[in-house]
Amino acid sequence: MKILFAGDEHPYSAFALTEVTRLAMNTWSDVTMLAVAAGETAAPRPNLPLIQALRGYRDLFLKSSEAEGSPYAQKQWRHEWLPLKNGSWEELLVCRGDKRDVRVLFRTGNVAQEIVAEARDEDTDLLVLGCTKGQECRWQEAAVPQRVVNDADCSVLLVKEEQPLNRILACLDQSYISQESLEMINQMATIHQAEVELVGLSQSGDMKKDVYRRLIEIGDYYEDRQIKVSTQLTDIKDFEGFVADELKQDLLALWMGRKSLLDRFYPRDWVGRFVSKCQTSVLVMR
Repeated sequence: MKILFAGDEHPYSAFALTEVTRLAMNTWSDVTMLAVAAGETAAPRPNLPLIQALRGYRDLFLKSSEAEGSPYAQKQWRHEWLPLKNGSWEELLVCRGDKRDVRVLFRTGNVAQEIVAEARDEDTDLLVLGCTKGQECRWQEAAVPQRVVNDADCSVLLVKEEQPLNRILACLDQSYISQESLEMINQMATIHQAEVELVGLSQSGDMKKDVYRRLIEIGDYYEDRQIKVSTQLTDIKDFEGFVADELKQDLLALWMGRKSLLDRFYPRDWVGRFVSKCQTSVLVMR
C-alpha cells in the first residue's frame, strides 16, 4: 500500500502522523510525507517552519518505528547516482532502509490542489491528513481538508486531532466494495481495538437486495477476523442528522463509488460538507 501523509506545522498534523505510523507498521506500506507552501515556486528554505516540521515528522516516524524487524530501519549508507531535472546526475550519500524508504517532498502553489496532484502522481492508495476538531475542520484559516476530500481520487483518512476511537461506523449504500477498502477498515479496527457497526443506507425504507446481501457478507468477513460487528439501517434522508448526532468516539467510514446513493441524493461536494459537520475522524474509501 502507498500512503501519502500531508501535513503542516500545527498539532493536528502531528497527531495524524501517529495514525500513519500505526498503519505503516501494520501494513509495511510505502510512505511519502508532503508539505505544501502557498505561493510561487521556490526552493525549500531550511529555516522555514513548514520545512522544520516536515523533517520533524520524518524523524518522529523513524523513531517510532525503530522496533526490531521494522521495514523502515535506517541501516545502510551508500553512494547513489540520482537524476536531476536538467538531465545530469549527482552522486549523493543516502541512507536506505532494508525494505522500505520514507520519502519527504515539498511543493508550492495552491495547497489543496498540490496535495491532490501529488496523490495522483504517485498513484496513492491512502491519503492521510489531520485537521482541527469539531465542525471547524480546517488547516489554519483554509478549508484544505474539505477540498482534498472532495477532489482526491484515492481513499482519504481525515484525522480530527487527538480523539479516542472505540467504534467504526461503516456506511454502505452500494454492492461493489473493494477488497482494499475492507482491509483498510480491518486495519483501523485492529489498531484501535474498535468494533465495527455496519450502517446500511436505504431510500424510503427500501434497500436493494444485492446491497443488503453485501451488508451480510461484510459482517461475516469481519466476524471471521474476530472483530465485533453490529448492523443497523438508516434512511438516506436522515443521514445528515445521523452524522451530526450519532458519532461520539467513532470513525465514520464512507464507501464512495459510481453507484453511491449518497452521491446521487446529495449535491456536488457534499462529502466536504459532511466532513465539517462530523465531530470525529472520517475515512472516505474510493
